[in-house]
Amino acid sequence: MDRIQALFIKATAIVSLVSLVSAAPNVTVVPLSSGCSSYPNYDITTGIAGPLSVVADSTGKELDGFKFIPKFATAVGGGAWGFMVIPTTENATAATGDIPFRCGNDTLQAYLDMGFVGVRWQPLIAAGTPAESVFGFGLPDLPDPNYHLETDLHLVDGVAQPGVYLGSVNVTTWGFNYQNFTEMGEYYFLRLLGPNSNNLATGEPLNRGEFTGYIKITAA
Repeated sequence: MDRIQALFIKATAIVSLVSLVSAAPNVTVVPLSSGCSSYPNYDITTGIAGPLSVVADSTGKELDGFKFIPKFATAVGGGAWGFMVIPTTENATAATGDIPFRCGNDTLQAYLDMGFVGVRWQPLIAAGTPAESVFGFGLPDLPDPNYHLETDLHLVDGVAQPGVYLGSVNVTTWGFNYQNFTEMGEYYFLRLLGPNSNNLATGEPLNRGEFTGYIKITAA
């Protein structure tokens, strides 16, 4: 209770950076402490939080509650990199199988097969260009920013919402972008709607067909 009260006080004292686009009205983003202690299922003896459930939230679409799955590409010289995406249908998640998530070494991780380096706990990041910092892993040779993902609390009309929300630079709103490739199927990749994320061609805050949502994390 003391922790929640302290967060409420912090919320009234902090003027956060706010994305130009919000996935839901009347949301106050309250930064939590860095590291794994702010995640659900945290074990103080190991410094690890998990298992975790990581899902789409507040999209206003049937995607709410869908789990993330990886889409892999092959890196030069072997190995793998890719994106954490939301499939267009829930049965696509079931077909892939649940991906284990945890927080370890102060960062969100997914248990993935990374090619020649084997199956391991892979750190997740938002990286790319300022206009397209995508949610993924092992992204090669991409310019700044490479955001360290953090957790935040959401208050709606002063009431704390269940779970924590993934983001960076005090922004928790993500843009969901539809993709359809023969080899990889249909899915949505996510980009962080942080500073300077407007579409470079149009100047608009969202890409054509893009919609907003959150990445919600709860105990699995």
